[in-house]
Amino acid sequence: MKKVLAFALTLAMVFALTACGSNGSEEDYSVITTDTAKQTVTIYAEVNGKYFTESSRHGVVFKEGSNGEKCIFRGLCSEKEFYGAMISLGLEPGDNLPVPCPDGAIIDGPKLDVTVSWDGNEEGVPFEECIKTGDGKPYVADWRFGGNIKKAYKANTGCILCIESCPVGICSNAAYGYGVIENTKTQEFYGNDEVVPADGTIVKITFSVKAK
Repeated sequence: MKKVLAFALTLAMVFALTACGSNGSEEDYSVITTDTAKQTVTIYAEVNGKYFTESSRHGVVFKEGSNGEKCIFRGLCSEKEFYGAMISLGLEPGDNLPVPCPDGAIIDGPKLDVTVSWDGNEEGVPFEECIKTGDGKPYVADWRFGGNIKKAYKANTGCILCIESCPVGICSNAAYGYGVIENTKTQEFYGNDEVVPADGTIVKITFSVKAK
C-alpha cells in the first residue's frame, strides 16, 4: 500500500512539474489584438539597437522577412497577418504606388495614428517621437494604410511600417516621398535612443484609425 501511495505521489509531482514547465503561461508575442470598436490594431515588436547609430528606412518589419534585420523594430507577427487585421477594421487600403516606384512618389490610404508602449510606459509615445533625423529637424508623420498586399507577398520583405512612402510596406509615411533615404539620399533616419528603450526590449505598437 505504501509503495502504491508513493508511486501515486511521484506521478502527481511529475505532472505538476511538467505543467509548471510548459509554455502555456508564457505570453505569445506573435498575437495581434484587434479592437473594431476602437478601430485599433496592436502588435508586439522588439527594439533593434543597431539603428540607433545606423540610418534605416524601415520602421517595423516582421523578423522573418528578408528585411527583418534592417529595421528599428523587429515585428513579432507577419505583415500578411497584420494586413488582415487592418482590413478587419473595414479599411480600404491606398494601393496607389507601383513597382518599380518613382522617387518622390507619395503613399495614399486611410490616415493612422501609431503609438509605441512598453513596460514602465504603458501610455506610450507617438511613433514619430521614436525617430530622429540626420539633420536634427523633427521627424514628420502622416501615417497611411497603403495596403500593398500583393506586392508584399511577392517581395516577402516583411515590411509592416516604413519610415517613408513605400509601395511594398503595409503602412508607410506620406510626409516623405519614396526613395529619400536610399536613392536620393536627402534624408537619414535613426531610432531615437533618448525615447526608445534599450536593445531587445519588447514593445507594443498600436495602429489607430484617425477620426474623419
